[in-house]
Amino acid sequence: MPWAKLIRFGKTKHLWALVVFVAIFLAVRVPGLSSDAINPDGVNWHYRSEQFVVGLKTGDFAKTYQHYHPGVTLMWVVGSIVEVIKQLNPADAVYTHENFTTFHFYSKLGLIFVQLVLTLVLLNLLTKVFGFTKALLAVILVSLEPFFLGNSRLLHMDVLLALFLANGLLFAYFAAKKFSWANAICAGTFLALAFLTKSIAVGAILFALGAGTFFVWRQSRQLVSVLRYFGVVFISFLIVMVLLFPALWVDFFGTLINIFDEAERIGVRKGHGQYIFGEYTRDAGILFYPLVLLMKVSPVTLIGIFLFGFFALRSFKLNWQSVLSFLGVFYAGYFLVMIFPSKKLDRYMVPMFPFMCLLAVLGYSKVVEAFPQYKKLVVALLGALIVYPLLAFFPYYFTYTSPVFGTASAAHKVIAQKPFGIGVYELKNRIFEKYGPYPRLGFFDVKPMRAIYMNSRIFDIRVNGISDYDLIILGPNEEMPENVLDSSTQFILSDTVFINGLEYWRIYEKTH
Repeated sequence: MPWAKLIRFGKTKHLWALVVFVAIFLAVRVPGLSSDAINPDGVNWHYRSEQFVVGLKTGDFAKTYQHYHPGVTLMWVVGSIVEVIKQLNPADAVYTHENFTTFHFYSKLGLIFVQLVLTLVLLNLLTKVFGFTKALLAVILVSLEPFFLGNSRLLHMDVLLALFLANGLLFAYFAAKKFSWANAICAGTFLALAFLTKSIAVGAILFALGAGTFFVWRQSRQLVSVLRYFGVVFISFLIVMVLLFPALWVDFFGTLINIFDEAERIGVRKGHGQYIFGEYTRDAGILFYPLVLLMKVSPVTLIGIFLFGFFALRSFKLNWQSVLSFLGVFYAGYFLVMIFPSKKLDRYMVPMFPFMCLLAVLGYSKVVEAFPQYKKLVVALLGALIVYPLLAFFPYYFTYTSPVFGTASAAHKVIAQKPFGIGVYELKNRIFEKYGPYPRLGFFDVKPMRAIYMNSRIFDIRVNGISDYDLIILGPNEEMPENVLDSSTQFILSDTVFINGLEYWRIYEKTH
């Protein structure tokens, strides 16, 4: 397939639909972007991206390996943007609490435009199978899913991973169904970008090679066809991975071993603290991700998936050659694999969203086909249900919980909300308004606020003594530390910052 045919939006109505989609995509992501959140991992990725660029500029390529994820794609985006800003403003060449917001905003903005391009590629690929209208509705739904949207506004990798995976798998499917050099090369390229984003995506390239090879063999029964598909996808994967990850130039096997060793140690064995039904655990168990999907996926998508399943069972035909079968096997495998590691986080389900939203749109299309007289009613109802959380949760979509669980406080008792730097700008403004400029603060996680606050005025309450701070800031599910409770000095609840109905930041003031 010629490269020019990768974009097939010739019809005027399609072009207008694209313009509207792009406008909506940006309208729900850009407003408030400079003052919504500073996730602690984002602070880490600013530092890692800076070291990544230092490694490139100095020829110390081993420095481009900063983390086991490994986050290479994110570091390319953030590192490039920050470097340009530094070159344009030499006075701001060093991160400070005064210029961090500028670096952070433009980094997130750049990441959003990368996501937009990837979403348009996804739209084009889905159009080839399901037609433009269903494909457009699918990408609109996933783009407006509140939790997916909330993650896309963070400086993080989960949405990048989701889009790289979806595109890479679709290119692999097309290459396996009817080989073309362009599709096979794109499959290897996008799957390499997925792996360079998060190491868990190694499963995607293995699946594309294994399932795709089986697919080709069942169709052609020709060894040359199998070798051609396998070879082009795999070699493209290797070339892109090596080109974009200079640490591999220095020590190819050593770097890969470090990535998987750290992923196994931290991601599988170490676990991650969670509060489930009010109980603290470092391994949330097999029910965690089913609960996450019920809580973080909107009822619109969940009902659409149910409808798809209902209609599919009524006319059940197993078609192993269909794109839904190909994608379904992978995403079912991803879900099952993610259940077993002890480290569990709600945002690890973000890669599931593109496939779930596609199923939901197909489910609703079945309803419209069966009951065409209710088409306008269905569209109006779904539109209202989609728009409401966009207004109600702005701009803190990351805290979205489904109305199935009732209030935010009720959902918090099932799976506790992580602070994750949400609303730190609002918190800072509240502190300045009520307590004056730069009182001394005690936090559990100091990274988000330190990025925009004088570092000498922020302390870790687990390490520093009580005399070091005037206010203690506690996030959701954070309790007053024992050294404070055992002290003769008292801290009383002075103010609370509520976010989307949840008592998010509690401000305790020292009594004198």
